Amino acid sequence: MNFPKISIVIPSFNQGQFLEETILSVINQQYPNLELFVVDGASTDNSVDVIKKYEHLLTWWVSEKDKGQSEAINKGFARATGEIVSWLCSDDLYTPGTLHKVAGYFSQQDSNVGLIYGGITTFKNGVDLKSNWGYKNPSIERSLSGMAFSQPAAFFLKKYLDKVGGRVNEELHYGMDFDLFSRLACVCDFVPVSDIFAKYRLHYQSKSVSQSDRFMGDWNRIFVNLCNNMGWCSLNDRLRSSGVVAEPAFNWHYKFSFTPEKKIVEKVDTEKLLFYHLCYVLKDLYWNAHRPEARHLLAWLKKNYSVTQLKNEEKIPPIMKKLALPDPVLLLLKKLNRIKRRIL
Repeated sequence: MNFPKISIVIPSFNQGQFLEETILSVINQQYPNLELFVVDGASTDNSVDVIKKYEHLLTWWVSEKDKGQSEAINKGFARATGEIVSWLCSDDLYTPGTLHKVAGYFSQQDSNVGLIYGGITTFKNGVDLKSNWGYKNPSIERSLSGMAFSQPAAFFLKKYLDKVGGRVNEELHYGMDFDLFSRLACVCDFVPVSDIFAKYRLHYQSKSVSQSDRFMGDWNRIFVNLCNNMGWCSLNDRLRSSGVVAEPAFNWHYKFSFTPEKKIVEKVDTEKLLFYHLCYVLKDLYWNAHRPEARHLLAWLKKNYSVTQLKNEEKIPPIMKKLALPDPVLLLLKKLNRIKRRIL
């Protein structure tokens, strides 16, 4: 078997309690053509001690102040020479055999395939919770409207990364992955596979747990910027008319440094694209307890799209049912569910 070089970047900051397990999950892959970069943001815990323990197995590492995770990822990308690239946050893990499987899958693809993704298993305190492979029916509209799959389970070709700028956007601290993947989706095809590639750790310090309400702000800015770059300005007008997207999202813009592939973007169903993005917004509003705004958006969606579309959209039907309940009843049900989870 041919072993294309794979470059993995581990950005980290004060994650010493998890970092060793993360590094080992990469090293123990025993992949014969690996570059591994650890980029630490001047941690004040035991992170540097952990890194030094394994520095003889690392391609490069640094511990210095940075502007956040996005800059750390870019420091690694700037040094990466592998054909296949990804990053793994310092509290997540690769499952055994992942890198060999990824290399094998890419060897079977046509040259237009630039990204392959599998599933992830969430875990907490050493206990596996559930697995997720993203949306059941992947499409270009899914990839352009929000995070259609989990970043730790995604691997992409460096030639396409370079084509769309070679970097994540350092202004983004919560949606840098969606922004990068939306750019990649404009120049190459994505292929889903059934393997579980990564384990996603849930803990109180992780952004997805402690700052879950901040992701949608980045996603809205990214979506608006995408539409501006593509000339789909009417979608932004309709997004604004929904009344639930904050105005600053419409004032953030950067011009793409590449030309999207016409044969890819001309296939995009922009009506479906907007619907998918607004469904992401609806889920975010509901899950973060912004119920008045969620009810407002649901009413807007019912006015502009068919009820059948809404009922066929993943996770939307239960939200529709719950938003129909009075707030006191809804809050009581949530309280009972929390008690049930503690007991189990």
